[in-house]
Amino acid sequence: MLKELDDLIERILLVYEDVSGQWVKSEKYLRVNLKNTCVSEIYNNDVLLDLVLAYRGFILRNEKVKKFAFSPEKLGKGVNMRVKTQNSIEYKIESYIAHHAKGRVPIHKCLNDLAGIRIFVSDYVVHEEIQSHIKESYPRLKCIDASKNGYIATHVYFKMDNFSFQWELQIWRNEDKDNNLVSHKQYKQDYIKWECNSKRSM
Repeated sequence: MLKELDDLIERILLVYEDVSGQWVKSEKYLRVNLKNTCVSEIYNNDVLLDLVLAYRGFILRNEKVKKFAFSPEKLGKGVNMRVKTQNSIEYKIESYIAHHAKGRVPIHKCLNDLAGIRIFVSDYVVHEEIQSHIKESYPRLKCIDASKNGYIATHVYFKMDNFSFQWELQIWRNEDKDNNLVSHKQYKQDYIKWECNSKRSM
């Protein structure tokens, strides 16, 4: 199983580094330290929000991402990928401002999953084993236990530097799938309520 995970991480690294290099050379790129710039600054600065949405559009249109996301042989069995929607991005920003120190949190911490990949792994592998393996084999990648409120997963973050948006890899065990989907459903319900309220206020 760990060999399968390694293969996926290596493929993500190749695509992520290539796409990040293209992004830096694109006309929409703006050199902003995403570790030192807070979410609250996005809320009050159209330039920062435009940067986030420009990056989203860039990866959605990128041919390398398209080939990777929609090619089963590249992603592998039991793996899927998505790019965060604009509404979901705006909801997350507002949620951080409302519930996380009024948004005084680095953009890197909030918008760390504009591109997300998920892999389902065998039940017999424990998360401590996954974390230990990734930290030893890929010390440059950030690996955390993201488990909380019934959600059980290990998350791995891909980052070139503090000026690059991160991608997220979620590692779920098959036996945790149902509980995790329930947790996501609750998040989705909160998001739908926010979306309805936003439309009514327009």
